[in-house]
Amino acid sequence: MRTAQRVLIVLSGAVGVVSFSWAHYSAVLPLVIDDLAFSGTEAGIVYSAYFVGYVVAILPAGIIADRHSARRLFGFTAMGTGIFSVAFAVLTTGVVTGSVFRLFAGACFAGVYVPGMRLLADWFDPSTRGWAIGTYVGVLSLGSGIAFPITSWIATVSGWRTALALTGGIAIPAGIAVVWLAADYPGTTGQDITFGLSIFTDRQYLYVTTAYAGHNWELFGVQNWIVAFLVATPAIVATESPTTTAGLLAGLLVVLGGPGNAIGGWLSDRIGRLKTSAGALALSGCLTIALGVVEWMALLVLGGIIVVYGLVLAADSAPLSTMMTELADDESTGTALAGQSLLGFIPGIISPVVFGAALDVSGFTLAFGSLGVGAVVGLGALALLRNSLRRE
Repeated sequence: MRTAQRVLIVLSGAVGVVSFSWAHYSAVLPLVIDDLAFSGTEAGIVYSAYFVGYVVAILPAGIIADRHSARRLFGFTAMGTGIFSVAFAVLTTGVVTGSVFRLFAGACFAGVYVPGMRLLADWFDPSTRGWAIGTYVGVLSLGSGIAFPITSWIATVSGWRTALALTGGIAIPAGIAVVWLAADYPGTTGQDITFGLSIFTDRQYLYVTTAYAGHNWELFGVQNWIVAFLVATPAIVATESPTTTAGLLAGLLVVLGGPGNAIGGWLSDRIGRLKTSAGALALSGCLTIALGVVEWMALLVLGGIIVVYGLVLAADSAPLSTMMTELADDESTGTALAGQSLLGFIPGIISPVVFGAALDVSGFTLAFGSLGVGAVVGLGALALLRNSLRRE
């Protein structure tokens, strides 16, 4: 087996199981609230602490990955994610301890995600890089989706603490596997750490980052609110168990982000990053707006829409990240990806709040319309990028 292929398999498998820590808390949230007497606000604070840690640590992680071993950074921080996830499961007694453990777990995950893409960008040339990064990001989406039923099932058998300890602790052997089985690309380690701001003032970099931000604005808003929307639709209400049916369809939408990313990355290798990203954004934006406008549809039609929606919602992520690796200089790829993740992630935190406010004011039509704005902004940024590339 070629080293590049081995690295892809090891990193993808590892990020898939480490991503359990991203989602497993939500899977047992009602049990945590009952056991620890959390209020809704306290439960939200503990949830958000993970992502605060990620945002704070992502840029330093990218810079370090550019100068030192991305393999070791990935492996050791994956172990850290597992250790702090187990600590949360075993030692949490309230909102403060829970938030601290979740914050450190999220900060460690920042050392996993972007350094992994940085390592793949080293090992795969542009002709196959989109497929490689698409596979990697797709397995992450798949893992975070699978975490829901696995964690919920373990919790019904052994309690939420055991469920979180097992699904979070699996990151520890995953990190060991990366350190042992993966490999750094020759000549990419051991440099002095330097940091320049020039990449963040490049127009093409800003266009790609803006498109990625628009993608996250739409994606995070949809994933946060899709169950609430589905359970209110007539087709779901008419089923014997609306909550279960809505949960299954929502889980399907999230899981389909896995093949959606892989397909998007593969397609971008063949027709181009820009065309693939723009096509996925345009289609997802149309479906987002349509969901808010169409009040009734048969369950079979709704299920079909969810399948297509789940695929296209994620299909632009891998091409946009791959595009970033090609715009940045080789020595600053990790920094560029980290900046993209940082600036692109913040809108994803805001959009669910905007959706909720719009829902309170005027229902799902305005709410889904607010998410469609992300697709429009992303398409505008890609149009500016196309013009810039043509001028060059």
